[in-house]
Amino acid sequence: MAKPRRAPLHVVNTTDSSHRPQHNTSARVGTQARSRPTSHEPTAHPSEAYANPNPHAHQSRPRDTSVGPFVHERLAAYQVALQMAASAGEVAATIPRGHRNIADHMLRAASNCVLLLAEGANRRGAGEKRQRFVEARGEAGEVAAAVDLAAALGLLRGPQLGNLKHLAARVAALASGLIRHVEKRPS
Repeated sequence: MAKPRRAPLHVVNTTDSSHRPQHNTSARVGTQARSRPTSHEPTAHPSEAYANPNPHAHQSRPRDTSVGPFVHERLAAYQVALQMAASAGEVAATIPRGHRNIADHMLRAASNCVLLLAEGANRRGAGEKRQRFVEARGEAGEVAAAVDLAAALGLLRGPQLGNLKHLAARVAALASGLIRHVEKRPS
């Protein structure tokens, strides 16, 4: 008995040449026909509000870059400590050559204050956080003491001294607030 013939998968109208079946030519050697992009090719989306040069980047709205991904970048104490360090650098540059040890100590204390605040904010345990914030408060006090010493020796004058001492006092107060906040949290 003969096998019954199966119906064709597609019907072709022989009178209209535009409906001829298309053969898959991408399997042939040497042809580059592709009907859709692969996952490695970026696709253009006209509805996107901006063009990101990285095809693998997340297509959400751009982030606010004024504050970064680290916890310490959101702390007011850290931001003020950065201002204090910049001001300490300006003040230290005006200290005469024979007294560079005071300038170096001021810069080192201001830098340590910034770094300790960042380290404390990114620690997990309350005890570790508290210890770094206490040390940062002490470093802010050292910056203020270096300003007082330079003024007492007649090395510095002007409004920069008052501004630097005000920033050091503000950092110390903000660090004290962080210490109180960490002490209140249950561990």
